Amino acid sequence: MIKVNLLRDQTAQPRKTIARPSASPVGLLMLAMLVLVGAGLGTAWYCLHNQMVILTSSRDRLRLESARLQGLKKQIDQFEKMKAERQSRIKVIEQLKANQTGPVLLLNHVIHSIPTSAALWLTGLEQKGDQVRITGFTARGETIPDFMSNLNATGFFKSVDLELYEDQQKDAARFALVCVVAPKTGTE
Repeated sequence: MIKVNLLRDQTAQPRKTIARPSASPVGLLMLAMLVLVGAGLGTAWYCLHNQMVILTSSRDRLRLESARLQGLKKQIDQFEKMKAERQSRIKVIEQLKANQTGPVLLLNHVIHSIPTSAALWLTGLEQKGDQVRITGFTARGETIPDFMSNLNATGFFKSVDLELYEDQQKDAARFALVCVVAPKTGTE
């Protein structure tokens, strides 16, 4: 009789076989290519992401600059409009000034001839033909020669003469000047 022990022997441990990986050169080459492609894609994504961030911030900055420049353009247009209005006003004033005749020119020359350093009050201005009579008061008698020389310097008068000078009070003196208007030349 043959006896067969179907139960395993508990004392003997079976040997486990360890599977050793074997690497094929084609598989290693494919793995290396996969790693290189992955690294290349990662690097490309990183560079593109950084460029996108830089370009986005540049775009936002340029939009702000564009908005600022549009505001400045509107201000420039407003200033140009104001400048054109002022130029037209200046042109009208210069045209009116060029068209001034007679009494207006006479008053301009008299007003510009009054000395600013002393008190001088004009009380009358009469024109008869080419003679003009100017009357007034002054606090100091020394201002009358200055006034006369300023009138002569305008070129509007041919001669300026003192007709009357009298002390009214100790602080005021009355005076009268007779001026002869110079004949107009063709250039005026």
